[in-house]
Amino acid sequence: MLSTNRIKKSLKNAALSALRKSGVHRVVSRLNRRDSKLLILCYHVIALRDEHEWLGGLYISLERFRQRLEILRACHANVMTLDEGLACLKTDSLPPRSVVITFDDGFYDFYRHAMPTLQAFGYASTLYVSTYYSQFRLPIFNLIINYLLWKSRNSEMDFPLIELGKCMPTRNERERAQVVQAIVHWADSRKMTTLDKNHFASELATRFHLDYDELVRSRILQIMSPDEIAAATKAGVQVELHTHRHRTPRDRDLFNREICDNRARILEYTGRNPVHFCYPSGDYALEFLPWLRDLNVKSATTCELGLAKRQSDPLLLPRVLDATDIDDVDFESWLLGIRT
Repeated sequence: MLSTNRIKKSLKNAALSALRKSGVHRVVSRLNRRDSKLLILCYHVIALRDEHEWLGGLYISLERFRQRLEILRACHANVMTLDEGLACLKTDSLPPRSVVITFDDGFYDFYRHAMPTLQAFGYASTLYVSTYYSQFRLPIFNLIINYLLWKSRNSEMDFPLIELGKCMPTRNERERAQVVQAIVHWADSRKMTTLDKNHFASELATRFHLDYDELVRSRILQIMSPDEIAAATKAGVQVELHTHRHRTPRDRDLFNREICDNRARILEYTGRNPVHFCYPSGDYALEFLPWLRDLNVKSATTCELGLAKRQSDPLLLPRVLDATDIDDVDFESWLLGIRT
């Protein structure tokens, strides 16, 4: 049976689709003062392989991404840099259908797919980069483990290597996440290095009869290199803060270290001092706000759903996460202000 949420979503999309076909969609958009709100779009990965089939709630195919940009162009969206968008938001001078495009994490697929596609449309973008893995040509450990579990197509797994002592189900996204959490905890308890973790991932791939070396060569789930980050900056991409190790400690000294290490790497790679921030995984706490101000951070984006308004706290800016699971009607409704 369909869940209540899925039924509600289907009914909502049917209503939005009917409005769109009737033309009322565009009329309503002119009446609700979307001009005073900023749509900040959030993306994570443009699939290099089949990542959008693995985690459709976060990832999107290149074809689907191009379709989104076509919608922006067809609706006469004003795609702005983050600096421009925030300045206009503050002075209540946003042009109609203002949009800022942001990418989280700094995966290689941004450099390979997203950046040239955005350039072809003439659209600006902001890239929030976590810099620790930029030093390695290896996939991020927890993500590649999750991907390998999905690729195995197994419904359950026993893990003698990590001495769990029991089989664990891997039938869906939630169950795989629990297995990944157990593996990461085991690896951390053994104080495994990044290279040790990569060796474990390689052994797991071999167990699943998957070619790990080919996955590494494809650059799937890898962070851009320093040279690629520098090249993106030269191409006009605004590279900003996302912590060094993709985490937000509640200890102030550790939190400050994350921002300072991240900022130092970005400054080294790009020659510019980043002053905008994105909370990794949308994880934030109110005590972070004065810490960020003391670190001269001007804005911070969350994963809270919504449009940014003039009265929005600049360190708690909402965004709209776009991914495979979002259909075109829903996307256009956010763009035109039908949804707020």
